[in-house]
Amino acid sequence: MIDGAHKLFRGRPVAIAALQEWNSTASVPCMPAIRRIGGFALAATIVASTLSGCGALGPVTEESGAAPSQGATDLSSARHTFDGNVLYRLLVGELASHRGDFQLALTNYLDVAKETRDAGVAARATKLAVFAHSEELALEAARLWNDVDSSSVEARQVLASLLIRAGDIDSAVEHLNEIVATLSTPPGTGFHRAAELLGAEKDAEAAVATMRKLVVGHEDDSEAQLALARLLVRTGNVEEASVVADRSYEIDPGNARTAVLRARLRQSGDDFEGAFSVLEEFLANAPESGTVRMTYARMLVDAKRYEEARTEFEYLVAEQPGNDDARYALGLLLVQTNRLDEATEQFERLASRDSRRDVAHYYLARIAESQQRTADAIASYRRVRRGEHRLNAQIRVAVLLADNGNVEAALRHLHGVRSETAREAVRIYSAEAGLLTRVARYDEAMEVYDTSLESFPGNSDLLYARGMLAVKMDRLDILERDMRAIISREPDNADALNALGYTLADRTDRYEEAYALIKRAIELKPDDHYIVDSLGWVLHRLGRHREALVQLRRAMSINPDPEIAAHLGEVLWVLGNRVEARAVWSTALESAPDDERLLDVMERFGP
Repeated sequence: MIDGAHKLFRGRPVAIAALQEWNSTASVPCMPAIRRIGGFALAATIVASTLSGCGALGPVTEESGAAPSQGATDLSSARHTFDGNVLYRLLVGELASHRGDFQLALTNYLDVAKETRDAGVAARATKLAVFAHSEELALEAARLWNDVDSSSVEARQVLASLLIRAGDIDSAVEHLNEIVATLSTPPGTGFHRAAELLGAEKDAEAAVATMRKLVVGHEDDSEAQLALARLLVRTGNVEEASVVADRSYEIDPGNARTAVLRARLRQSGDDFEGAFSVLEEFLANAPESGTVRMTYARMLVDAKRYEEARTEFEYLVAEQPGNDDARYALGLLLVQTNRLDEATEQFERLASRDSRRDVAHYYLARIAESQQRTADAIASYRRVRRGEHRLNAQIRVAVLLADNGNVEAALRHLHGVRSETAREAVRIYSAEAGLLTRVARYDEAMEVYDTSLESFPGNSDLLYARGMLAVKMDRLDILERDMRAIISREPDNADALNALGYTLADRTDRYEEAYALIKRAIELKPDDHYIVDSLGWVLHRLGRHREALVQLRRAMSINPDPEIAAHLGEVLWVLGNRVEARAVWSTALESAPDDERLLDVMERFGP
């Protein structure tokens, strides 16, 4: 043990200081009574969260990559006083776990758990054993944990899970029965907790077998049957789940959660009418059920019965003015059906409440933008401070400012937007470079991409965007370098393959090389109109005009893009079909009168 500790502490002067200080410490509690400054206080803090009562312990995990997490430390609630030797072994174990030596960590924690019978140490030992895939020691530690803290629901859950994995279903059921008895309020809580636990098991068959045994004797308990039905759904036993859910409904026709599950099961089998029938029958007897009516309204949306859905959402909002979920759903539906003034009213109501304030401002901004009320849109976007739409909203502020000629204000705004993740930082860099590109400040945009790639080297999104900018700057060397960098790491990146292939076909005479790249891309995305267009274009460059015509017509049928129209018209012209070529160009020009590619090709081939 000492030799192992010396190995662990090599190069760790603070930890060594902690151990040295223990030599003069006979017996020390693990609580805030420890106020000593220096290594020992640090040591006590490191191990404190392993002790009983030192914070909630998370669920047992077998995921690799990091040691099992400890809960938030609450030093005021531990139960035991440990002497220096015990604290020393706990610290050795804790540092071992952080170094990845789980066997040493487990040995120390399990030995201390047996000696002290401390629930927190036993819990930590259990989790370390699970993480280290040491099934026998995990069971031993879990049994000890359950023995010394028999009132702990978590201890029973973990032990039950380990027993199932060991094939001892009967013993697992005994512990789950204790959980059911403990979690009796509201009714069914224990059964649903058990179903949730079993749903996380890898062996679905064993999980279902355990749950079936658990509900034996509870055939007349609606919640027990509902919990079994939910587990059956989670494990893919949909037909049996439907039978069990119906049985739960027969026991208690007033159980809203059962009604929702029965309807969802019918919907999953594309039986929308059956699903509606279940919900309508329930609402006829319990019209006040917000849960069931909300489900009914959402199913009507899924079935594209928008007017009926709107009626249901409006009923919910009228009956439950504080139901923000219903008001939000109604607002989205009104946007979808282009009833923007009514949608605005709903989102303005939500904007005055905490639960949906940010998302309400986001949709108010979207509506204002669609109505070309730019100042209102910018003001609402600025109010989106949190949530999933925060970054989109702030980028839209910059875009709208730039569109209105205030590029410098747009850039200043972007510089003030915080990024909470690497992905967000990349998006902000891309937005800034994109704004500069739109106003033809190409050199500055290239500087932004270069800087961003110093922070995020090899990022495919940034490399791709820089490559597209390089084409505008006639820097094909940069384009080729960046696309090949992406392809070298992601050989199936169809977009990079297509970008390089098309550029070689369009700007160089390396047609065979371009054709090979585009062929690889089209195998990956056979119906992508951009790639189909590229294939047609490279075939044209190779002189295979009839084959090119087939591909370009197909690309136009997928998406009548102006660039595709320009290519198609050019091939028709080369093949002698000038009337159709002019017709293709003219039609495309009606929807894109300022498209440079169309204007260029029409100028080259005459009026």
